[in-house]
Amino acid sequence: MLLTAASTTRADSVTTLDGLVARDGNSVVLPIRVEAASDAAIYYSLTVREIPLAPPTKPDAQGIVVERWYERWEDGRPVNSVQEGELVRGRLRITIPSAREYVAVEDLLPAGLEVVDLSLKTSSTLGPAESAASRAAADAGDRANRGDRRFRRYGSWIGSWWSPWEHHEIRDDRVTYFARWLGRGTYTATYVARATTAGTFVRPPAHAEEMYNPALGGRSDGGKFIITPRQ
Repeated sequence: MLLTAASTTRADSVTTLDGLVARDGNSVVLPIRVEAASDAAIYYSLTVREIPLAPPTKPDAQGIVVERWYERWEDGRPVNSVQEGELVRGRLRITIPSAREYVAVEDLLPAGLEVVDLSLKTSSTLGPAESAASRAAADAGDRANRGDRRFRRYGSWIGSWWSPWEHHEIRDDRVTYFARWLGRGTYTATYVARATTAGTFVRPPAHAEEMYNPALGGRSDGGKFIITPRQ
């Protein structure tokens, strides 16, 4: 790929990568050559948007390790198949080797799941479904976010538990989390969802990145999530 520019021009362009990328072992590389009309410095940036031919199933870590799994609400047992109407707890575990700033995490849900907004009064209907095992499973995820006390000026407090996430948002098809600063270590996030529709659904990977440095990020594994009809 050849980039040419005069020292005083600023140009944006969009091009397909067909015929431009090459294989380098297990990686795909994009060879680039930059030429200028003078000896002046050239500043350039490239953004690549990829659309896989098949749903991605393997995790990828480029500075951030992302793990995501679902647990049965009653006992915390990991599952990829539940019955229609059942509750599941989504778990996210984010591991970073060094401090990161402005980290955004996005977890796309399988289409058959619907997040339960625990801030609403209607979420009180979860009370009868709680048990000692379900409360222990929830507390286990909260206790994982111990963190260094020096860094607790960041994040937020939920009840008596500290959370590294200053903001989280629930949408129809995803849950997002944001942290202004994360020190080196492992952090968790959790939410509750209900299986509303029977079927076999794509389980998209969860994704994390530094908002102002999107090349640094990672994604979890993917696959399928099965919801069987109510018996």
